Amino acid sequence: MKVNTTRRNVFAGLALAALIGTTGCSAVNPQATTFEYAPSDGTQTTITSEEVSDSASTEDDFNAPGEHVDFLNIGVITGSADDIGTLMGTIDNQSASSQNVELQINNETFEFSLEAGEILKLEDEEITIDGVGTEPGGLAEGIATAFGQDKEFHVSILPPTLEEYRELYPGDLNEEEQIEHLYDFQGQYHRDEQ
Repeated sequence: MKVNTTRRNVFAGLALAALIGTTGCSAVNPQATTFEYAPSDGTQTTITSEEVSDSASTEDDFNAPGEHVDFLNIGVITGSADDIGTLMGTIDNQSASSQNVELQINNETFEFSLEAGEILKLEDEEITIDGVGTEPGGLAEGIATAFGQDKEFHVSILPPTLEEYRELYPGDLNEEEQIEHLYDFQGQYHRDEQ
């Protein structure tokens, strides 16, 4: 019996192409689920010590080996640029020694001292800012400092509209006023006038 090797080779080639097509991307592209990130509305940055900062690329900062300090989910909850606001986020000292770190948001600077391996949740510190200078929904200028190095990044300015941020807001909050804009359009969620 004669076997058609051409047909067999075509099917083998198609099977190989399908296999490469479904697995090839993960071989050459990093998977997003393997990176550390701030799973919320705040922003983040990492500062590595001088020993590893030269060898770590920007893409690898959050997986940098050795000594580094992570500034995660950094933001300010406020009603307006001139209103009082609360600082939120986490500073994670991923180094084997204590670190003095700074966080500057627009013209306001905050200093912290973290032990080796310490994780500081800024919400627990109840730090307030009298007028951050940036409207909610915008990005403020930020500078993170650790290991004697500065790194510029943007800081999220968030309104207390979302329920998870209302308890962080330090001012008087009129919840009805905060959600009123959600009904200012026609559609299935339009609130009829009483």
